[in-house]
Amino acid sequence: MDSVLGALGVLKGTPEQTRLVTPYADGIKAFSAFLNTAKTKMRTMIYGATLGVFFDDLISAKKRGVDVKVIFDHTQSAGHAERPQIERLLQAGWKDGEDFVIGTSPQAHQIIHIKATWIDSRWVEDGSLNYSPSAFKQINTVTFSDWPEYAAYLDGIFERSWNWILEHEPQYQVKE
Repeated sequence: MDSVLGALGVLKGTPEQTRLVTPYADGIKAFSAFLNTAKTKMRTMIYGATLGVFFDDLISAKKRGVDVKVIFDHTQSAGHAERPQIERLLQAGWKDGEDFVIGTSPQAHQIIHIKATWIDSRWVEDGSLNYSPSAFKQINTVTFSDWPEYAAYLDGIFERSWNWILEHEPQYQVKE
């Protein structure tokens, strides 16, 4: 089975993991602590992001010299709750097309539904959690993994998505 799945691009591994389920654990504190460990690199692909602490931590990481880039989903970033947070990034000096992009999936322009952040080419946070205040009050899974192979795999997906969005979806980018 491993050779079949591997041939299909499925990643297998045995990472060290820490898991929690919100709201039964303080997911916001755990998530923020995770983000603040970034030393060199942070990447995020996220469906919904309205959590102020997340944006605070992104801005702080970039100020510390961390290479931070984010892909936001178009349907959510145009909404009344997420749009002001994107504006905060712009006010902090972030540039669309350099620090973040907004777009869709390459197949039929569907949503970007992944919810993941990975840092320093090693640590990955993923699960069912959108980065919104309400998500931390809902039953959601959050997994923190020490898994460099998964971080590298996500880097590849990120780069392909980033380039595709810039090439095919200029209409979603913020007009400065």
